[in-house]
Amino acid sequence: MMINSDDQGEDEYYARYWPLYRMIEKNDWLGVEDFVTNDPDALTAKTFAPGSKTIFHAIVESLVDVESDDATCLLDKLASKVDQQTLARLDEHGHTALYQCAGKGNLRALKVLVKYNPDLTTIRSKGDHLPVHNAAYKGHKDTFRYLLEVTHGVDIYSGNDGARVLSYLIDANLYDVALDLLKLHPTIGRDSIDSRGIVLNKLAQKPYAFASGSIPVEKKLVPSNQTKDNQNVDGDMENLIVTSKIHSKTSTPPSMKAIHEQKLAHMQTVEIVRIICKEVIWTCHRRELKGALFTAARLGIHEFVNEFIMAYNKTANVLNEDRRSIFDVAVLHRREKVFNLIHRVNFTTNLFLTEGNSGNNILHLAAKLVPSSEVAGAALQMQRELQWFKAVEKLIHPDMLGDENSSNQTAREVFTEEHKELVKEGEKWMKETASSCSVVAALIITVVFAAAFTVPGGSDSRGIPNILHEPSFMIFAISDILALFSSISSVLMFLGILTSRYAEDDFLLSLPRKLIIGLVTLFFSIASMMVAFGATVHISLSHKWNLVIIPIALVGCVPVTLFVLLQFPLLLDMYSSTYGRSIIIDSSWRELASCDLVAKGSYKTRL
Repeated sequence: MMINSDDQGEDEYYARYWPLYRMIEKNDWLGVEDFVTNDPDALTAKTFAPGSKTIFHAIVESLVDVESDDATCLLDKLASKVDQQTLARLDEHGHTALYQCAGKGNLRALKVLVKYNPDLTTIRSKGDHLPVHNAAYKGHKDTFRYLLEVTHGVDIYSGNDGARVLSYLIDANLYDVALDLLKLHPTIGRDSIDSRGIVLNKLAQKPYAFASGSIPVEKKLVPSNQTKDNQNVDGDMENLIVTSKIHSKTSTPPSMKAIHEQKLAHMQTVEIVRIICKEVIWTCHRRELKGALFTAARLGIHEFVNEFIMAYNKTANVLNEDRRSIFDVAVLHRREKVFNLIHRVNFTTNLFLTEGNSGNNILHLAAKLVPSSEVAGAALQMQRELQWFKAVEKLIHPDMLGDENSSNQTAREVFTEEHKELVKEGEKWMKETASSCSVVAALIITVVFAAAFTVPGGSDSRGIPNILHEPSFMIFAISDILALFSSISSVLMFLGILTSRYAEDDFLLSLPRKLIIGLVTLFFSIASMMVAFGATVHISLSHKWNLVIIPIALVGCVPVTLFVLLQFPLLLDMYSSTYGRSIIIDSSWRELASCDLVAKGSYKTRL
């Protein structure tokens, strides 16, 4: 086998400088200095170690502690002994040592390299990225700000370079820095449609950066001066303000601090979208921006979509490659808040048209099954699917209800076919839940019914209780009666569930309402039964232990508390889904939309 001479040369270099490479890995800076003193060629070796073309790449790669004085001093000494071309040498990935340093956020080492070769800041990687891009992507604020100041000869505030800076800051969740740059340099990310598209597409892929993609927080927990702080930006890049960092120095508790920073980030991302969308001339619907718009609609970022609508009042007429509008996408992916922005558009011409060759209108899209992890249980999911279908059904003109798609199916037929398995799963879940709860309710009926004829304290010859006028007995009697009637009501509700016909529309209101009533009455019967039991024990033992009521009350709360912990989440979900806010906020939209019928499925409205 013939051995390549270049490979043989590299092996000789590796064998010669391998001890030095190991010293650098172990941060043995004294050993490194001695080695270089004895072998000065190590400073200019073309192939120093695998993946590290020069000793400077190796030192920067090994720097973990950014405050290492020994490493920084050694780097300064070594850099002063070589020419600028050596410092500008690229490794096998096409990176200079300074580019690597920017990615690690080692500001002190980076300043050393810039001091001996200022042009390093303008040398691009194989991916056409500058060191300032790497610092932004890795989220190193101080390093990024320094590179902004020392990068000369390249206009990093315009074209793709400016758009990359903003998109990488967004990648690193540095929304405050990105917003400050937008205000200080109005052209950055905005000097062309392509630049705007890069930034908007990046934001559209980060739903958690917006309030709609995160856990809601109370507004009262957020300081009222956050907007003012967010808008005060000094014009000098040296004083580029990181707002969240300023607030972190206050005495705000950690939980409130996190909530404040989260809310501040939400405001900043919306402001970035607003600035990027500002003054766009929307000719031919700007295909460069459509991708970001429809991504945001698909992910449910209603703040993002709202900014588009505010910038261009015909956003509803913009169609994607599938000939769907943003509201079609919102229905197809069950994005309620995006769908409710329909009240803010002026033109809804394309909302009710069929899509492409499929013949589906927006009601056909609402009829499709969309599995969701946000809704627990098959019955609740079936209810939510029905709510979506009914909401869109109220929105469109009645003449469209019977429209057929290319498969000769109406929207209702599509809904039935798509949801037949979900109906079966919902029926099974409802019956199992009702059966389990009805067993408990029947047991309670048996106990409290028998207790009514075996009253504590006994009865006289006429059947009148001996302690009829005792307060404890009256508590027992009332709670026993309430437990009996509520448990009977509960059994009847669960029986109604078991004997239901389980039609599709039953899941919308009938079945959930029966389950809610059944669970509430079951809980009330358990609580009443425990009160009756406590009153009975108190009557029997109060003559011996007067304080017996305290442990009885504590023990009696245990089963009631367990029931609440186990069943209350289900009850809450069912109640909020049945009686909570509807999908369509403004029920008057249909009247507004149908006030001027232009053609079948096409409307012109005046809002």
